[in-house]
Amino acid sequence: MATAMDMSDTAKSMDTGNMVDMGDSQMSMTFFFSSTTSLFSKAWTPTNSAEYAGTCIFLVVLAVIMRFMLALKPVLEKSIWNAVVGSRGQLIPNDEAGYQKGDMATRPPLMRVYGDMRRRWAAWRFKTSLSRASFELSLATIGYLLMLAVMTMNVGYFLAVLGGLFLGTFIVGDLAADNSLYQDHHC
Repeated sequence: MATAMDMSDTAKSMDTGNMVDMGDSQMSMTFFFSSTTSLFSKAWTPTNSAEYAGTCIFLVVLAVIMRFMLALKPVLEKSIWNAVVGSRGQLIPNDEAGYQKGDMATRPPLMRVYGDMRRRWAAWRFKTSLSRASFELSLATIGYLLMLAVMTMNVGYFLAVLGGLFLGTFIVGDLAADNSLYQDHHC
């Protein structure tokens, strides 16, 4: 049963519109500008304009790194992670490894999926899976750190992340582009 004290606390919270005092951890739900907004922890709180600028530059660099990793991922997939180890230990891209579909095209779709999954699972390699999983973990970590920076609702941090993504795409965006259309027409 609720005591009179509990009921009065409930009444007080209802009077304040169910606002809960969150103390210093209260976040604004609108964009704002402040050069003293904490990033990731209270220990990382800029105290002057130079530290704030340094924090924004860090976010730009982090976003560029993330964009670089996103551009690098298809290159790694094709050249290393999806490659097959040949008889002499060399890596052969999967599309050149001699996996001809042959009669696979005439099989029912479910059998094709089963055959493809079985072939892929047979080619599973520990080092490749560890490398791919580590890369994905790094990519996710950077993405979540950038998301947390944006979630501070600080305009400077938000613009730094957007600027870094733009700059990263501008610099390395062609790495991820499918340039196979241009291979026959190089100058």
